[in-house]
Amino acid sequence: MISAILILFFVIGGSQGISQTVSPVRVAVMPFEDRAGFQGKWELSKDVPRLLAVNLRSVAGIEIIEPNLVESVASRISDTNRSQGYSVFDSVASELKADVFVTGIVEKFGVRRAMAGDPNSIGYRAYTYSIELNEIEIVQIGSGDVLATLSVNRDSVDRPVQFNLFGKPQIQDREFRELLSVSFASKRFFEMAFGTHVQNVFEELTVSIVDELLYRDPIVLGESAKVLAVDGEEVFIGLGKEDLVQHGDTLPLLELGHQVGVVRVKQILGPHLSRAIVVDCSQPLRAGLVIGQRLVPGQSRN
Repeated sequence: MISAILILFFVIGGSQGISQTVSPVRVAVMPFEDRAGFQGKWELSKDVPRLLAVNLRSVAGIEIIEPNLVESVASRISDTNRSQGYSVFDSVASELKADVFVTGIVEKFGVRRAMAGDPNSIGYRAYTYSIELNEIEIVQIGSGDVLATLSVNRDSVDRPVQFNLFGKPQIQDREFRELLSVSFASKRFFEMAFGTHVQNVFEELTVSIVDELLYRDPIVLGESAKVLAVDGEEVFIGLGKEDLVQHGDTLPLLELGHQVGVVRVKQILGPHLSRAIVVDCSQPLRAGLVIGQRLVPGQSRN
């Protein structure tokens, strides 16, 4: 009975470390460059990435670093180093132990109004809700690789058109004026037609970013997909750039089809060679263990 209990203990104990979820991807959403020229109270360079962070925070497998912390560290590093752009962002992300950072450019963000006729009698009004975000780059810390460059350019499909009788303001007129004073991403903001358009666009952008972070093309697993050598807590594996492996990938170690460990890629060394660190292992590491398909952050390691 004692032997059976000990065997059960080792089996359960050995599998518990492997069955935990894969660590989420830590993401720092950096301030965007604002070229939109919006005349209201919004600060789009910060408001846009904050809203993007809110949307990404709800996704399993992604851990968002608080935007206020990102902005604070970015301001300090920028003032200290008197540098701009990627050099600041990379330093900020490294200090905050992020896996990737996201940045971009706000080209257009607002409502255009077209008017015709006599505004005091029968006047024509047309409103177009426009959002254009360019060069949204997902940059990997450590390697500096740009994992993806995305863009969004959306005008509202259903443009509100109304005839204004005797100068009476319509709902769109009131909302158009209110945009100058309403707080960005507030409850009232999302009750407005433009706020609804913003939310739809950001939901679409969130899906695109999640696809790039969590659901990339599968690794090419050939005969070389094995542990080549073991050096303490590090291993060298027969997978590299040409096999679609990326810095930060979490990979299972297999023996006879069973998962016995997990490693995380730290450096791509060649077309079919990478260095990885051991995350979990239920048995002594050895050369020859087979590498399985990358694991999705936030999901079970099994």
